[in-house]
Amino acid sequence: MVDAGHIEAGLAELHEVRERALAEDTPSVALNAYVNLPSELEGIGRSREAVPILEEGLAFAKLHGPPDTEAWVWGNLAESLFSLGRWDEADRACTAAGQLGQGVAIRGCHASLRAELALARGDLSESARRLAAAQGYVGSHEHAPQNHLPLTRLAIGLAAAQGRPLDARAHVAGALERDLRPGTQRYAWPLLLAAASAEGDARAASAAGPGRADALDRIRTAAKTLATVAPVWQAHERWVRAELLRAESRADPEDWAEVVAAFECLERPYDLARTRHRLAEALLCAGGDDERDRAAELLRLVHAVAAHLGARPLAEAVTRLGRRARLSLTSATGPADTPAGAGDPLTTLGLTSRERDVLRLVSAGRTNRQIAEVLFISPKTASVHVSNILSKLDVSGRGEAAAVAHRLGLFPPGAEERLMAR
Repeated sequence: MVDAGHIEAGLAELHEVRERALAEDTPSVALNAYVNLPSELEGIGRSREAVPILEEGLAFAKLHGPPDTEAWVWGNLAESLFSLGRWDEADRACTAAGQLGQGVAIRGCHASLRAELALARGDLSESARRLAAAQGYVGSHEHAPQNHLPLTRLAIGLAAAQGRPLDARAHVAGALERDLRPGTQRYAWPLLLAAASAEGDARAASAAGPGRADALDRIRTAAKTLATVAPVWQAHERWVRAELLRAESRADPEDWAEVVAAFECLERPYDLARTRHRLAEALLCAGGDDERDRAAELLRLVHAVAAHLGARPLAEAVTRLGRRARLSLTSATGPADTPAGAGDPLTTLGLTSRERDVLRLVSAGRTNRQIAEVLFISPKTASVHVSNILSKLDVSGRGEAAAVAHRLGLFPPGAEERLMAR
């Protein structure tokens, strides 16, 4: 039902199944719900809703489930944490999944998650090794869309990162020949995005080779067949469109501003940072002092997020673009920077004492409920504090707030532990 576009009705059904299974003491059904409900939430971009269900599912699986089921929950948790920009936690969740999982399918999932994290962090050799392992585990199941589409997407991204655009294009052609079936949009949109981005990068590097026009047409045709019911799918559709225009040297700031606006409504800091990088690039190409100032602010913010996440390729791309445009990424006049000669940067930012404590915990990846427990306040009060912090820092999400704190060095290692010990 969710994959067919009946999102709220399908989610309600999954919630009811979980509640009935728990009430009727049917652990096997409850375990399936603890795997599938957050998986569907992740698929429609509602990662933050998925995390507490997965954490509850882990506790339940430890008591009632076989190791492979617990490993699936860990794997789903790693995927949602990655989306939320909590990459170190995602790494630890991946480790847990790998230690517990014995079945071929969960081992393939674990290797795929590791490959994605390594690719985002710029460890191409590790990504290639993990991808090969995942492909080996999947084996005869490779034609199931939930298996082959994510692995093909990773293969496209890896080939593009290694400067092999023709190999990336071949991977795309193979996936499109197998057909993007109805209901596969959660996997198909990221694949088409990887394909369009690879073509844009190849164009920028003058390495597109023969067949580029046909490749772009195939991607556009495939995109027309995919659903865009969920906001995250709509955001991906706009992103794919902008990347295809970039591959044809036809993108302008308005195209990328539309993509950025779509991702500003979603809590996916890495995706938002990547699209802001492209918007900054388009603004610089447009020229003009206003565009240049706006691009500079975007690049500083993207660089801070990339440094916080450990997304080395993105950080390096921003640095290169800044150098070409002769822009500084370290001295800005926005509210998230420290003026020369200023004292406590937290005071400069206008944060109250309580907001400082909340920001410290946000930077450590704590949820509103966890913040409330540490500070002895209600989750609603914690939410109000977080909203005030985002406004004062002029950022759109928790990941960006954490990146600002990281860039300014506001909270040295151990700060969270000292707060909790007070």
